[in-house]
Amino acid sequence: MPTNPYDDAFRNLAKVMEELLNNLSLDEHPRFVGCTIITGPGEEPRIIQFDTTEEDELDYELIESDECIYITAEIPPTVSNEPYADIQADAVRICMGSLEVTVPLPSPVNIAKSYYDVRNGIMDIVCYRLCPSPASSPRR
Repeated sequence: MPTNPYDDAFRNLAKVMEELLNNLSLDEHPRFVGCTIITGPGEEPRIIQFDTTEEDELDYELIESDECIYITAEIPPTVSNEPYADIQADAVRICMGSLEVTVPLPSPVNIAKSYYDVRNGIMDIVCYRLCPSPASSPRR
């Protein structure tokens, strides 16, 4: 039976996967971010790691309504401390362990009415505007 030209590629892929799985730490939360497989004739498979020294960035989403500004952030699984939000009149500082981001607000907010909630790995922040936007005020 003729040899399939892709047999070597699949054999190399199996070796790479075996090496990856054998080197995963069970104490940490391993994850695959991306993968590129490049094969060459007669070469042994190898893993090229791209390690960065930068911390992960904290991603968030900001949505506005007439009366409120909503900010939602996902809590990374590596955060061990209780996340919190420091709500100020013109910005919100989100702190999750060593990760921190300051979100500038598009308009001033009422600090006393604004709040945040952490549930199921998500932080929801609700900031009530000091003055509702003109679109929500009644017209005469």
